[in-house]
Amino acid sequence: MLKEIREIIDKSLADLNIESNFQYALEMPPACIDADLSTNIALLISKKIKKNPKEIALIIIEKIKQNSVISDAIFLSGFINIKLSFDYIFENLEKEVLHTGLKTQDTENAYKNKKILVEFVSANPTGPLHIGHGRGAAYGDSLARVFEYLGANVEREYYVNDVGNQMDVLAQSVLSYINNKPLPENGYKGKYLEEIAKEIQDTGYRIQDTEVKAYTINKILEWIKNDLEKFGIWFKNWFRESSLYEKNEVDKIIEELLEKGFAYKKDGAIWFKSTEFSDDKDRVIVREDGRKTYLASDIAYHYNKFQRNFDEYIDIWGADHHGYVDRMKGAVKATGSDETKLKIILYQLVNIIKGGQKVTMSTRAGEFVTLKEVLDEVGVDASRFFLLMRNSESHLDFDLDLAIKQTPENPVYYIQYAHARISSIFKEAEKRITDYRLSATSATETFLPTNGSVVGADKKSLADKQDTGYRLLNLKEERELIRKVLYFEDLVKIAARDYAPNYMTKYLQDIASDFHSYYNKNRIVTDNPDLTLARLQMCQAIKNIIYKGLYLLGVSAPEKM
Repeated sequence: MLKEIREIIDKSLADLNIESNFQYALEMPPACIDADLSTNIALLISKKIKKNPKEIALIIIEKIKQNSVISDAIFLSGFINIKLSFDYIFENLEKEVLHTGLKTQDTENAYKNKKILVEFVSANPTGPLHIGHGRGAAYGDSLARVFEYLGANVEREYYVNDVGNQMDVLAQSVLSYINNKPLPENGYKGKYLEEIAKEIQDTGYRIQDTEVKAYTINKILEWIKNDLEKFGIWFKNWFRESSLYEKNEVDKIIEELLEKGFAYKKDGAIWFKSTEFSDDKDRVIVREDGRKTYLASDIAYHYNKFQRNFDEYIDIWGADHHGYVDRMKGAVKATGSDETKLKIILYQLVNIIKGGQKVTMSTRAGEFVTLKEVLDEVGVDASRFFLLMRNSESHLDFDLDLAIKQTPENPVYYIQYAHARISSIFKEAEKRITDYRLSATSATETFLPTNGSVVGADKKSLADKQDTGYRLLNLKEERELIRKVLYFEDLVKIAARDYAPNYMTKYLQDIASDFHSYYNKNRIVTDNPDLTLARLQMCQAIKNIIYKGLYLLGVSAPEKM
């Protein structure tokens, strides 16, 4: 919808010989404005050419109203507010009634066939996933789903940090439990390590230190995989840091950096010139004793990524990696790759709220709320939805008590209930209206006439009838619901553009709330067959949208509740 209206505006500006290379907004106006879309183009032009914005707006309005897609437009509070024609609205609504698939109808969007690698979660295998990791997991998978909906080819990857001092300390911690000795300095604590130690002891024979490390890492990775699969997330590739060393890729990239002058030797160590890429100081990549740092591995890993020829590389990291962003982008550039293809997204911490109190957590002390515990308590649907309710840069409070409520207060329940309620309406309508039937598909159901046509009792599209059918959907609440339905495809593109799947949660809450309010005031199955069918078709479109929106969040859409 936005693409078509933007083209109309741009063409009108060109016909008026008005420069149109502005990044102007085109969006849904507030509910108090009786319009379908609003744009600030007149304000932007007025600033450029020093003219009254209303004068410019009236010229633009006169021109765009010549297009049959636009029925009216007014200038208010600095914005041109556009009302779309009935024909355009209902023609596109009918498309949404039929569109039950999980791919966009826009085959010319910017993401079609784009190859995208999304690396997310990538938690060190030092313990089970906690709820913070769950936020990164929900965010990464939902973002991948958004890109896939738009036709991109997406690969999900988990980078396994199975090399380095943390892994040594982890193994030593397990050995301490096995041998009943004090933990090493900064050792890991927790019942999960006691569990692993007992498993090793139960084997009945002495396991070497190196085997303890491998066993522990693999056991924790097994837990992580199981938790993620329960969470609805599967990775195509589990990329192990150790594989970079097995293939000598870390040494090769260090040599390349030295040759290119982006690394140098000093005080027995090798340093990466990260100050050339906005870092506050250069960083060690090889210590004096010859041990490689995590940065060395990460540089080699990203070089490996870029050799796989994706169009875009997305890293989703915890906010504690903030200082690493410019450093990594600089490393990508230093190794000869296009750093503009790398997008690094940081997400903030999650606070667990239970009984109105914040739960304290410490990973190394073994005191944290695991993802599995949350899934067991509130379920996958509520967990994924709640973890996606804020943008990644905002701290998130996860209210466990609210997440399990089956009341309108719980947003995911309220949205799912809207989907189930429409299914119930269809079943009731099928009993009362013998001329129509429900046609089930794998994703949803479509209300169809028994004669096989898509809509209309007379084998014609109801949108073609001048005084009946879709044109009977003339209530303000119906117009608002239809407008939200038509905005869905654009919202998905905006979510992809802004790397913000959280946009979907607010949208779904709004459309579900509007639907429930509409349903409580109006009968869907009425004494007027044309009006009944039109309202059922509108409900079908809303149901399709809720189903697709929930899918993009990784949340189920139940048929009954």
